[in-house]
Amino acid sequence: QAALAAGRAALAGVAALTQAGLGGAPRSPLNVKIGPHRRFAWVDGDLATFKAVKNALGGTVNDVVLAVVAGALRSHFLAHGYDTEADLKAMVPVSVRADSERGALGNKVAAVYAPLPIGLEDPIARFRAVHEAMRGLKESGQAVGAETITALADFAPPTILSQAARIQSVQRFFNVTVTNVPGPQFPLYLLGRQLSRLYPLVPIVENAALGVAIMSYNGRIDFGLVSDYDALPDLDDLAAALDAAIAELAGAAGAHGGQRGGRPRAVQRA
Repeated sequence: QAALAAGRAALAGVAALTQAGLGGAPRSPLNVKIGPHRRFAWVDGDLATFKAVKNALGGTVNDVVLAVVAGALRSHFLAHGYDTEADLKAMVPVSVRADSERGALGNKVAAVYAPLPIGLEDPIARFRAVHEAMRGLKESGQAVGAETITALADFAPPTILSQAARIQSVQRFFNVTVTNVPGPQFPLYLLGRQLSRLYPLVPIVENAALGVAIMSYNGRIDFGLVSDYDALPDLDDLAAALDAAIAELAGAAGAHGGQRGGRPRAVQRA
C-alpha cells in the first residue's frame, strides 16, 4: 500500500509539473536569443533581515527571496516601459537527493516553476502572493514529479532526450532562473584567510537571458545576477532595483534592508 501511495503521489506530481511547465511563460524581454558574452552583478544581504521578514509576515526565506526578485523585475520592467500585467514564471532548481544520499557524488537536481507577481505594487501583497503560490506548489507535488522525471530520464533513449532539448530551445517554459542555495552558517578558511563573501552564479540557458542565484553564508545572504551581455546592458540597474526591493519589503515588514555589494562587473567571455 505504501508503494501504491507513493506511485500515485509521483503520478500526481508529474501531472502538476507538466501542467506548470508546458503551460508556457508570458512573453517578456528576458526571453531572447543569447550570445556568448555575459554580465555579472551582485547584491549583499543580511540573512537576519530576511528571517525577520519571514517571521513577521509568515513564510520562508525562499518566499522572501522570490518576492524581492519579483519586486526588482517589476521596477526594471516599469523603467523600460515593459508590460507588468502577467506574472513572470521562474524556473526554480530543487535538490531531489534523498537524505540517505547526502554527501554522494553527482548532481540530483530537478526544476519546479514558481510565479513572480510583478504586477503587484505593494511589497506585502507580492510576498503574500508568492507565499500562497509556493504553498500551492508544494501541495501540488511538483517536487515529487520533478524527482520522478529526473529518475526516468536516466532510462530515456538518446533520441528522446535530443527531441526534448530541441523543444526546450524553442518553447518558452519560463522567463528567469532563480536558485536559492543554503550555505554554511559558520566562517570558512583557506590558508588561514577567512572567506568573507560568496557570490553564486547560475548559468543562463537558451532563450532565457537572466539568472539569479542566491546563497547564504555565515549570517549573510548574497545575490549573484548573470545575464546575456547584450540583452541586459543595464544589469547594474537591476541589481540596484533588487537592493531597493529588499529595503522596501524589509521596511514594510518592520525589518532592516540589505546593503549594496559594490559596482557590478562585466564578464567579457564565458
